[in-house]
Order: sequence, then C-alpha cells, then structure tokens
Amino acid sequence: MSEHPSDRWWSIGFAVVVHLLIAAALGWGYWHYKHPEPQPQRLAIEATVVEASSLPAGTLPAPRAVTPEPAALPPEQAPVPEPVAEPVPPKPPVVDPAKAERERKAQERAEAQKARAEAKLKAAETLKRERAEKDKAAREKAVQDKAAQDKLAKEKASADAKAREEADRVARDKAESDRQKTQREAELRARLAAEEHLNAAQSSGQMAQYQAQIRARIERAWIRPPSARPGLSCEVRITQVQGGEVVGVQVGSCNGDESVRQSIEAAAYRASPLPQPPDAALFDRNLVVTFKPQD
Repeated sequence: MSEHPSDRWWSIGFAVVVHLLIAAALGWGYWHYKHPEPQPQRLAIEATVVEASSLPAGTLPAPRAVTPEPAALPPEQAPVPEPVAEPVPPKPPVVDPAKAERERKAQERAEAQKARAEAKLKAAETLKRERAEKDKAAREKAVQDKAAQDKLAKEKASADAKAREEADRVARDKAESDRQKTQREAELRARLAAEEHLNAAQSSGQMAQYQAQIRARIERAWIRPPSARPGLSCEVRITQVQGGEVVGVQVGSCNGDESVRQSIEAAAYRASPLPQPPDAALFDRNLVVTFKPQD
C-alpha cells in the first residue's frame, strides 16, 4: 500500500521537533558544565595552647586587639537558565500532486526493476544449477556407459578366448584322433604283414627247425635223473627276451616225477641263451616246447 504525502510531511516535522529538543538538552547540560556553583571557603587556623603560669616573668606578650573574623560570603547565586522556547513545528509544505505521482511511479519502476533483476538472478541461478545437475547426470551416465562397454568388451574377449580354446581343443582332439587312427592302421598293417610273414616262415618249415634247435639245446643241457623212464614227454613253457636269454621256465603236463620236472626246468635255464630264429619274425617271447628226449 502506497504512503500518502501528508503523512510523510508530518513524520518529517515530528522528527525535526525531537531533534531540536535533544539539542536544547545538550546545550543546557554543557552550560552547567562550564559554570559550576562556587563552594564556600573555610579558613584553617593552627595554634598551640600555652598556660601563662608556665612562662617566665616578663615574657608574656601584651594582649592584642582581637579582630573579628570576616563573615562568610554568601554563595554565588546560580544563574537561572533561560527558558527554551518550544519549537514550532514547520508548516507542512505544499505537495505537488504531479510530482508525488512521478515519484510514486519512479519508485514503482525502481521496485519493478529490482524485482525483475532479482527474478533474473534467481532464474540464472536456477539455470546454472539445472545445467550443473545435467552435467553431473551426463558424466555419471558416461561413466556407467563406459563401465557397461568395458564389461561387454571383457565378456566378449572372454567368450572369444573360450571359443578359441574350444576350437584349439577340438583341433587337438581331431589331430590326436587322426594320429591314433593312423597309428592303429599302421600297427594293424604291420601286424598283418608280420602274421603273413610268420605264416610264410612257418609254412616253409623254418618254425619247426627253430623249435627243434631249442629242444636240442635243452636236451644237451639236461642231466638225466635216475627216476627218468623211457618214453618221457613233457610240455615246457619258456619265457625269453631278445637275444634268447631265458627269464622264466614252467613245466606243464609231464609223465615224469618231480625230480624229472626239476631237471628239465634246470636244463632250460642252462640252455640260455637259446638259439636265434632264422627269421626275426619267428621270435616269440613265450615258447611252448615239447621235451621228448631220445632213449
């Protein structure tokens, strides 16, 4: 609500009166400070009482006339302060309505301009805060996106590595399978070839000749026990290694007694090393020879 011009002039007049009263009180106090009331003076007399009998004759002074003390001066009358005239409030000036209206409008414009400036400042601060929040959100989103991309990249790299490992494993397994297959086929061909060669050697009589040599070697090394009878026939299982060295002997079915069996076993060990076969294909680690000495 706008203030009426007459109310403003009355306020100004009242303030002037109050200031005048304060100035008068200060002047009266200053005058009393510079002109204080005089205090009455008092005379100080110092004397010693001496008795006349104690003084020698002729020393007592002649009496002097007593001069009366002057009467005390009356105190100086304090000056009576002059009465202070009551300030007369000034007459309110004549208010120009057009000027007052211009002032009112100017004040309104100033207030509106101030309000617009405050609103603009507030809007700028709000915009700045919103931009800062958007920038912060954008940075956080960028960080999250980067983390997500890194995670996807790591997962893809891990998946690619696993795929490569799986492919390598499959390739190794296939290569190993092919190698084993090739090896089995080679072994099979070698075994078939060995069997064919062995069959050819056996069919040619070389195997019978080889076993006859072994029987002859054992018979020569045999020491005939007293319990041996004519028509002796025993099956002898011999285990040998390359070179013909005998590493194991076991007498199977035999029509001789225990002493005969032991003598045949000892003869097989003494016959070591056994003769080598005419063909390497005829070598057999485990031989079965029929020991049948000529009577």
